[in-house]
Amino acid sequence: MNRSRLLKSAQEPVRAILGDRLALVGLAVLMSIIAMALFAPFLSTHAPLAVNEREEGSIFTRTLEGEQVRWEALPPLGDETLNAADYRDGLGMAVGRNGVVWRYAEGDWSRLDTPLTTTLNAVNIREDGATLVAGVRGTVALWTPDDSWRTYDMPEPMGINGIVWLDDSTALLVGGGEVIWRLDLPRGEVETLASPVGRGFDLNAVALDVDGSAWVVGDRGLALRLDPEDDSVSLERLPGNRALNHIHFADSGAGLIVGERGTLLIREDASARWQSQNAPDSRAIRAGWITDEGHAFAVGRSGIIFEREPGADWRLVPSSEERHLRALMVTDEHYFAIGSDRFVNRLAPPSGEHWFGTDHLGRDLFSQNIHGSQIALLVGFLGATLVVLIGANVGLVAGYFRGRTETVLMRTVDVMYGIPFEPFALILVLLFEPSLFIVILAVSLLTWRTVARLIRSQVLSLRERPFVKAARVAGASDLRIMYLHIFPNVMPLVFLELAIIVGVSIIAEATLSFLGLGPPQSISWGGILHNARLSGAWREAWWWNLPPGLLIMITVLSVFFISRSLELVANPRLRARR
Repeated sequence: MNRSRLLKSAQEPVRAILGDRLALVGLAVLMSIIAMALFAPFLSTHAPLAVNEREEGSIFTRTLEGEQVRWEALPPLGDETLNAADYRDGLGMAVGRNGVVWRYAEGDWSRLDTPLTTTLNAVNIREDGATLVAGVRGTVALWTPDDSWRTYDMPEPMGINGIVWLDDSTALLVGGGEVIWRLDLPRGEVETLASPVGRGFDLNAVALDVDGSAWVVGDRGLALRLDPEDDSVSLERLPGNRALNHIHFADSGAGLIVGERGTLLIREDASARWQSQNAPDSRAIRAGWITDEGHAFAVGRSGIIFEREPGADWRLVPSSEERHLRALMVTDEHYFAIGSDRFVNRLAPPSGEHWFGTDHLGRDLFSQNIHGSQIALLVGFLGATLVVLIGANVGLVAGYFRGRTETVLMRTVDVMYGIPFEPFALILVLLFEPSLFIVILAVSLLTWRTVARLIRSQVLSLRERPFVKAARVAGASDLRIMYLHIFPNVMPLVFLELAIIVGVSIIAEATLSFLGLGPPQSISWGGILHNARLSGAWREAWWWNLPPGLLIMITVLSVFFISRSLELVANPRLRARR
């Protein structure tokens, strides 16, 4: 008899939900979010805490707005890193990973079809437009304006880092292991030139000086000079011993060498000595350029760009994005900075790769929001269950026994009402380590008070009903009367409070996580908002704030729709009005 009454009481909320359209909508939404939490590992497009990197052929151009200089990012040139670039008489070339070659002509970039598949590190254009490219494993190839390619075999599969035309038929190549090769292109013959150092240092760049000599720079501040008159290679002394990455000469004889840890060496003219200059940043500089007038540029890692007016100090120039820049290309009308290595795809807006964009650490926000549903629902349902268990039992005991028991329990409830939620949670976190258990405990210890009051008021009226008196006369124990006779009659109210507390618990967990009191190693919707606030990017990165906020709102609203239908079961007066 009592079991059938209990089952009947449990069926009433189900019928109430199925009979309400809004409740059905809320149930469908809530079930979808539950399914999202259960299948989060399969629905996530990326690991939620993994830093996502991206590779592209980044290109920046120098802009001038009034007196403010800025480098703005242009649409990238494909998905491969670009390592080197050169420009001469209206023709520009940029080379990079996987044998990619881009041509710049008449203001437009176009990708060339090449027979090459290895990474290219160097490019140099001859006066007639013929272009020599070189890269890893001894890759060397010649492109001619009739769009044909010719490849050359090198003595060893050494990586080539720099290349320069010595004359119309001869080129100088330098690279790893201190190799210096002179290539006779018509005959395809390669001559190895001996380095005066011979310690196997990497040579990183080569450039032709105004007197026809070739300067080579490399690791440990190594600088070599090839004399065009007797083909001798001599060691040159330069200030400092940092690795040197690039060298450039202007037609006027001005020169610029750049290297690691902000190394900047300037030669004002062909007769001047190399001078070390202070850099505004100590990161690695990958490429430099100096004009005939002495206006110099340098680019490097993390999007750093330096500029120097003739005779002035170097200054750091802002760029629109952080990219690892590796080359400079100066045309008749534009200055281009080109890169990049793989970079952290931070604060990227929504795209086909990252549906909700990425955060300040390059982590996928769609995957984080998917996994965040697990914490929200776990705290919501587990916290609500504990709240209802505590509140229902306190209300049953207080309403049934009355007297001193009721006084003690209800005064405890009054005291709990005087404790604010956030400070109480903060004290728990200070006393214990931040964890999911602390969040659930904070929700449970304070939220049960309202449930206890409601259940008590209902039990006060039920305990005087004839069926309770009959059970007492029949010798039923107090526990049997409370849980088998009274409790089935308050179950609709319990279900109503359970639905309401689920929403309250989700909001409470999001609040604590937003304040930084949530579990540190877990992903939650409130934690996502907390990270957005701490990063300082929450005002601009709308894709970071909007999804978790909407998910919290939709989840709580769906629970509210369900609880709305349960009010008809818990309150007969509302059911009579309808």
